[in-house]
Amino acid sequence: MNGTLMAAMWGALGGWLAWKARIPGGAVVGAMLATALFAFTRSERMVLPGWLEVALQIGVGIMIGLSADRSMLPLLKTVLPLALLGALGFLLFGFTLAAISVHFGWLDAATAMFGFTPGGISVMSVVAAEEGGRPAVVATMHFVRVVTLLLGAPLVVRWWLGLRGGG
Repeated sequence: MNGTLMAAMWGALGGWLAWKARIPGGAVVGAMLATALFAFTRSERMVLPGWLEVALQIGVGIMIGLSADRSMLPLLKTVLPLALLGALGFLLFGFTLAAISVHFGWLDAATAMFGFTPGGISVMSVVAAEEGGRPAVVATMHFVRVVTLLLGAPLVVRWWLGLRGGG
């Protein structure tokens, strides 16, 4: 059987199982882990055909675009400046960590920058590949970040709310 088809089957099964198990971000995380496990069993590196990679990127873009609706428009006045401030802060912090990583020779510049800049696993990995970075390393960095935040954020929020007397 074709390696790409086998990878897709493993990814679909892993994504479905993680989604059914209600793991946060399960469909993407499960597909990524199952496909990576399959790829580890192969002696040669696997890559998707270019047309399929573009089609999947378009699908992700459509999915993200469809998450918007008109109820968001009034919020933009308040949220947009805060979101821009947060994005600039994340970029500055990410750039600092990337510069340290590049300085010590731990990572190349594109991989470091896209690995330390918060964003979606799939999107940041794709952009990293387009800019000459290593998408698997970027995906791994984001996976660790997302899992750490999913486990740690609820604890921090509970602690913070407790300090503030419940809200």
